[in-house]
Amino acid sequence: MPDYTILHAKRVCSPDEASTLIGDTVPDRQPTVRGNVVILDADTGRPVAAQLKITGAARLRQQLHTLKFGTLQRSNNYNSRSQTFGYRPRRPLRLRENCDTARATIDHPDIQTELDHIGDQCAALLADYSPELVREDRTELADVLPEWKMGEAKLWTSGVINDTAQLPYHRDNFNYPVVSAMPVLRRHTRGGHLHLPEYDLVLPCQDSTASFFKGKELVHGVTPITRLTEDSYRYSIVFYALQGMKDCFTHAQETARGQRKRTERERAMAQRLANGDYNIPT
Repeated sequence: MPDYTILHAKRVCSPDEASTLIGDTVPDRQPTVRGNVVILDADTGRPVAAQLKITGAARLRQQLHTLKFGTLQRSNNYNSRSQTFGYRPRRPLRLRENCDTARATIDHPDIQTELDHIGDQCAALLADYSPELVREDRTELADVLPEWKMGEAKLWTSGVINDTAQLPYHRDNFNYPVVSAMPVLRRHTRGGHLHLPEYDLVLPCQDSTASFFKGKELVHGVTPITRLTEDSYRYSIVFYALQGMKDCFTHAQETARGQRKRTERERAMAQRLANGDYNIPT
C-alpha cells in the first residue's frame, strides 16, 4: 500500500482567471491538506500536486546555514534572497555566451552532492506516485543532453534555494512544462505555505517535506512567513528544468563557444575604441 493519502480536488478557476493574480501578494491562508498526500484532478484523474516526506537532509540543512545568499531578481517588483544551482543556459544579453554551471555548484561541490541526493530522492517519490508523469517528463526533456541534467535521475537541469522568501503569485515561464519538486527545510517559522489558486489548494510545506507540481502551468505563490525566533529559517529548494538547456551543446563545445564569442566581442570593442567611439557599455 502507498504511504500517502489520495485526495481529489476540483478546479475552481481557469488558467486565464488565475493569471490575473500574477504579481499579487499571496494572502494569509491556512493549509487545506496535511501529511503525505497526492492530489488528483477530480474530473480528469490526473495528478495536480503532492506533498511527501523526505529523509536524509540533516547534512544539507547544516550546509545551507553557511551558504551566502545573493539577491535574485524574480519579477519587475520583487527580489528574494536566493542562490541558483545546477546548470544555466546562454544569456547573451547578460554577456553569458555559453551554457555553463551555476557558481554555487562550482564553489560548493559538497552542497551540490547533497542536493543531488535530495533531488534523486524526489525523483523516486515522483516515480512512485506517478510513473506516467516521469515517462512524460523524460520525453519532454529528450532534447537536453544528459550532461546538462542533475543527479542520477536526470529529471531536472537546474534549481534555486530560497531563503525565507514569500514569493508572489507567478508561473515559472522559463521552465519546461514538467513537474518541479520543492523540498522545504524550516525551523521556528509560521506560514510559508504554497497556494495553488486554480484548485484553491494550500500545501503546508512542513519541515522535511517536498511539494510536487507543474510550476510552468500552475500559478503559485507563498503565503506570508513570520519568523518566531532570531535563528528561524525556511529554505525552499526547487528542482526544475529550464527550456533554454535544449540549445546547449556538450560542455567542451559550450566552453569553446564562450571563449570564441568573448574574443569576438573584445575585438569589436577594441575596433570601436580605435575608431573613436567611446559609448561602450561596461
